Amino acid sequence: MKSKQWNFLVLAVTVLTVFAYLFLFKSGKLDPTLASIPFVFWSGFVVTVLVVIATFLGSKFFPYKDPKKQ
Repeated sequence: MKSKQWNFLVLAVTVLTVFAYLFLFKSGKLDPTLASIPFVFWSGFVVTVLVVIATFLGSKFFPYKDPKKQ
């Protein structure tokens, strides 16, 4: 049985991905800008960083164990 932390990480990545593609990444949306960078670029970077952090946490808290070596 997987722990609550693992389920939370999976849910967070899934919700973040669905939310980003349905609501954040609308084609042609350039405003608001952040330091002259269009919205779609900086919001995409933020979403990518959050998914990478969640993946890193998942790998540290729940490392892969090869069943063949047991």
